[in-house]
Amino acid sequence: MLRRNLGLYGLGGIDVIKRVRGWSRVPVHGGERTVRLTPTEWHLLEILIAHPGRLITQSRLLLEVWVPSYGENTNYLRVYMAQLRRKLEADPSHPRYLITEPGRGYRFEP
Repeated sequence: MLRRNLGLYGLGGIDVIKRVRGWSRVPVHGGERTVRLTPTEWHLLEILIAHPGRLITQSRLLLEVWVPSYGENTNYLRVYMAQLRRKLEADPSHPRYLITEPGRGYRFEP
């Protein structure tokens, strides 16, 4: 049941539902399979989808998802973004929705 209080984003055949008053924590569905996201993957996805088309810097993502002491350790981001792409993109090696801007950050393209 999708109403005006819900936003629906499709990523390669997988629907992600956003409620106006916060993100749903239900699994995203792709065809007949359910994709389960870790809390960290959800958090990254929430931040990116909340700002469609806008670059979110690596430092901002590290600060919001992990503690400030992770500061410049972008390896965490690379690992988690690769996991998200494997779960959500039709072709993870050529992402359509979760875009990397090398050395800068990531953005969600609806």
